[in-house]
Amino acid sequence: MALLPKLRCIGSMLCAGGAAIIFLTLSASVLGVVGVCVPSERAALLAIKRGFSSDPDGRLASWGAGGGGIPDCCRWDGVVCDNATGHVTELRLHNARADDGSTGLDGEISPSLLDLPRLAYLDLSQNSIGGGGGDNLAASPLPRFLGSLSDLRYLNLSSTGLAGEIPPQLGNLSRLQYLDLSSNSGGLYSGDISWLVGLSSLEYLDMSVVNLNASVGWSGVVNKLPSLRVLALSNCGLTAPAPSPAPARANLTRLQKLDLSTNVINTSTVNSWFWDVPTLRYLDLSGNALSIPFPDALGNMTNLQVLNLQGNDMVGMIPATLQRLCSLQVVDLTVNSINGDMAEFMRRLPRCAFKNLQVLQLSAVNMSGHLPKWIGEMSELTILDLSVNKLAGEIPEGIGKLSNLTRLFLQNNFLNGSLSEEHFADLVSLEWIDLSLNSLIMEIKPSWKPPCKLVYAYFPDVQMGPLFPAWIKHQPSIKYLDISNAGIVDELPTWFWRSYSDAVYLNISVNQISGMLPPSLKFMRSALAIYLGSNNLTGSVPLLPEKLLVLDLSRNSLSGPFPQEFGAPELVELDVSSNKISGIVPTTLCQFPNLLHLDLSNNNLTGRLPKCRNISSDGLGLTTLILYRNNFSGEFPEFLKHCRSMTFLDLAQNMFSGILPEWIGRKLPSLTHLRLKSNRFSGSIPTQLTQLPDLQFLDLADNRISGSIPPSLANMTGMTQEHLPLVLNPLTGYGASGNDRIVDSLPMVTKGQDRSYTSGVIYMVSLDLSDNVLDGGIPEELSSLTGLVNLNLSMNHLTGTIPQKIGALQKLESLDLSINALSGGIPSSLSDLTSLSHLNLSYNNLSGRIPSGNQLQALANPAYIYIGNAGLCGPPLSKNCSSENSRTSQLDLHELKGLSDAMSLYFGLALGFVVGLWMVFFCLLFVKTWRIAYFQAVEKAYDTVHVFVAVRWAKCREKKTATS
Repeated sequence: MALLPKLRCIGSMLCAGGAAIIFLTLSASVLGVVGVCVPSERAALLAIKRGFSSDPDGRLASWGAGGGGIPDCCRWDGVVCDNATGHVTELRLHNARADDGSTGLDGEISPSLLDLPRLAYLDLSQNSIGGGGGDNLAASPLPRFLGSLSDLRYLNLSSTGLAGEIPPQLGNLSRLQYLDLSSNSGGLYSGDISWLVGLSSLEYLDMSVVNLNASVGWSGVVNKLPSLRVLALSNCGLTAPAPSPAPARANLTRLQKLDLSTNVINTSTVNSWFWDVPTLRYLDLSGNALSIPFPDALGNMTNLQVLNLQGNDMVGMIPATLQRLCSLQVVDLTVNSINGDMAEFMRRLPRCAFKNLQVLQLSAVNMSGHLPKWIGEMSELTILDLSVNKLAGEIPEGIGKLSNLTRLFLQNNFLNGSLSEEHFADLVSLEWIDLSLNSLIMEIKPSWKPPCKLVYAYFPDVQMGPLFPAWIKHQPSIKYLDISNAGIVDELPTWFWRSYSDAVYLNISVNQISGMLPPSLKFMRSALAIYLGSNNLTGSVPLLPEKLLVLDLSRNSLSGPFPQEFGAPELVELDVSSNKISGIVPTTLCQFPNLLHLDLSNNNLTGRLPKCRNISSDGLGLTTLILYRNNFSGEFPEFLKHCRSMTFLDLAQNMFSGILPEWIGRKLPSLTHLRLKSNRFSGSIPTQLTQLPDLQFLDLADNRISGSIPPSLANMTGMTQEHLPLVLNPLTGYGASGNDRIVDSLPMVTKGQDRSYTSGVIYMVSLDLSDNVLDGGIPEELSSLTGLVNLNLSMNHLTGTIPQKIGALQKLESLDLSINALSGGIPSSLSDLTSLSHLNLSYNNLSGRIPSGNQLQALANPAYIYIGNAGLCGPPLSKNCSSENSRTSQLDLHELKGLSDAMSLYFGLALGFVVGLWMVFFCLLFVKTWRIAYFQAVEKAYDTVHVFVAVRWAKCREKKTATS
C-alpha cells in the first residue's frame, strides 16, 4: 500500500512526457548499469573509428548513431565502461579472425585515445594499424602519446605491423602490468631499454621479435622488475647476458616463465642468472649458441615444468641434480651434443616425474645405446622423439604401454629386430609414427587390427613384406602413408584405393607391387603427392586428382598413350620415366602453369614435341625437362624459348636434328646441365653458350657437330668451381623417399665406361664433346675450367698439341683425348693431376718420352692408354728412348737454353775425329816405312783369321759326319 502513491506519481510523470527518462533511471537503479556513456568519450570513440581507414569484418559497425549504429557507446562492440561512472575503461579490439587471413582494422592509432582518461585496458592486437593500409602497412611508428595514458594497466599491440623505435615515454606508465609488443613485422626496435625500469608494476612483458641487439645491459634492466611473472624476449637479437650479481638474481623472485629463445646468446659460463631462478616453471633457451655443459643449478628449479634447450651446442650428460625436478612435464634437448648412453640419460631423469612427463624430445643429440625396457613407466608421455641418433638394438615391447602417446619418432637410428602386435598393444592415442631409416621388420598377423587411429604413418625401409600389409586396411584415418622400400612382393589389393581415397600423401614406391592402375584417380580429392615408382604396376597414365601437385609413376610397366586431358591443373612435378608409354606428347602438357619438373625419359614416345603456342607472358615455369632415350624427332624444341627458369635439360638419345640455336645462351640463362648426346645435331658449337655462366655439365657427344672448339667456352664459370647436389623436386615429402629428390640417374661416358651417376654425384662438372667431327686444336683456354671432373674430346679430328697448362685442371678424374690426330709430346704437367684415375691418349700421333709421375704410374691398363702412338717411348711402354730422342722429346724452355753448348761439344768431337783420321791417311801415303809395316800387319792378321776359320770349319764338318 505504501508503494501506491509512488506509482501514482510515476504515472503522472509518464503522462507529462518523461516516461523514457524515468524508465531508464529506474532500470539503472535496479540493474546497477549506466544508461549512456560520457558524451565527450563517445565523441572520442567516433574519432578513433575515423582513424581506421577500413574495417573488413565490420567490427565497428555498432559504433555511432544512425546507419544501424547504437547510440550508447557502452554497448558498442569491444567497448567496456565503468558501471558506476560511465567512463570507458577498456577497448577490446583484438582481431579474432587473424588465423583465417583477416587483416582486421586498417589504419592508425588515433590520439583521441587521450580523451579517454579512465582507459585501463587497450588491446589492438592482430590488426593492421602499422601504416594506413596497402603497401604501407609497416610504416607507422608506435605513438609517443601512449605514454600519457596514466591509468593504463594492459597494453597489447602485438602483430600490428608497427615500426620504428619504441618511444621511451612508455616508461611513464607506472601502473602498467601487462605489455605485449611482440611479433611486429614492421621492425620495432629499441637501442636502450632503460625506460622499462619505470614500469615497476609490470608482471607480463613480451617483446619477442623486437630488435634489441643494440640494447646494452638488457638483463640488468629486466632484473630491476621485481614483479615480473612472464618475460618473453624471443628472437630479439640478444647476444650475451649481462653479469650475474646475486642481488640481480634475487630480484626476480616471482618469475615463472622465461623465454629467451632464438637469440644468439653465446655464453660459455654456467653462472648466468637464468640458470638460478628457483621460481621458474617454464624455461626456453632454445635456438641460441650455448656451448657449455648442462649446469648443476638446473636442479634448484624444483618448480620447473618445461625445459627447452633445443638447438644449442650444450655438451655432455644432463646433471644428476635433475632428480629433484618432480614437476617436470616437457624436456626438449633436440640438437645438442649429449654424446652419451641412452640408459644413463634415462637414469638421470627425475624418477619422481615419470608420472608427469608428457614430452621427451632428444632428436639429434648423438645418443647411443639401447632403449630401456622400463620406458613404458612414463605413462603420461604424449610425444617421444629419439630420432637421428645412434640408438641400436630392439625396440622394447614396453613402449606399447604408453596409452597417451600421440607421436612416436624413432627414425634414422640403428634399431633392428622385429615389431609385433605387443609393440602397439595399448597405443590407443597414437596419431603420428615414424620408424624410417632403421633395420626393422614388422611381423604382424594379417588379421590384426591396430588399436590406434593413425593420421601420419611413415614406415619407409621397414620390412613388411612379402605380402601387402593388411592391417593398414583398418586405418582409414591415415592421411600421410609411406611404406616405400618395404620388401612387398604382392598385388595391390582391391580395397587400397577405396581405403585411401582421402589420403594427402601416399608413397608405396620401391617395392615389387603389381596390379593395374585405375583409369582415373580423380576420386582422391585431397591428394597432393602420390609416389608409386619402382614397382610392377601396369595400365596407362590415369586421370589425375584436381589438387595433385606431385605424381611419380617411374620404373613401372605402364603402356599406352598419354591421356589427352590430365586433370591436376596445379601439377608441379610429373615423373613417368622408364615405362613403355608410347605415342606423342599431348599439347595439354603446355597448360600446366606451375609445372617445374617433367621426366618422360626411357619410354617409347615418338614424334615432335608440342609447340605450346598459347603461352602466357610469364612463360613456362619448367626448371627440369628430362626426355632422354625416346624416339623424339624434329629440331631443337622451340617452346624452350619460354622456359627462362630451366636449369636441367636432357634431350639425349633421341633423333633430334638441325643446328643448335644461338638463342640457348640468351633464353635459358639459368641452365646448369645440358645433355644433347646421341642425336643428329649438326653445325658448329654456338659461341653463345658462353653466356651461360652457371653451366657445369655440357654433353654434346655422338652428334654431327663440326668446326672448331670455341676458346670462349672458357667463360663458363660454372665449370670453374665445385657444386652442391642439384635439387630438382619442388615439393619436400617425408620419410626415406621424401627428402628433396635429386635426378635419379644421369647416364654419361666417363672413365672409359657408360655410367649412371646418381644422387650425390649429380654435382659432376663435365665437358663431353666426343664422337663428333670437330677439327682444329684444343684451345689452351680450356685449362682455366678448373672445376672439371670429366673432360672427353675423343673420336674427333682434332690436331695440334695437348695444351701445356692442362695440369691446372686439378679436379680432373677422367681425361679422354683418344682417336684424334694430336701430335707433339705429352706435357709434363699431366703428371700434376693428382685426382686423375682414368686417362686415354690412344690412337693419336703423339711422340717423345712419356712423362713420369706417381699418379700416371698408378693408372690401370697403362699400355692401353698410349696405344696407337708410334712415336711414344719410355715406361710403361717396352720401347726405350735413345739418348738423343729422349733429350729431344722432353726439351723444355730450360733445356733449350743449354742447346748451343751441347751442339758445340758434338761438333768438336766430330771435327776431331775427321782431322785425326786424315792425319793417319797422310802418313801412310808419304812415309814408306809406315806404309810397308801397315800392310804387313794387315796381311798377318788376315792369315791368322783364315787359319782359325778353316780349322773350325773342318771340325764342324767332321762332327756333323759322325752324327749322321
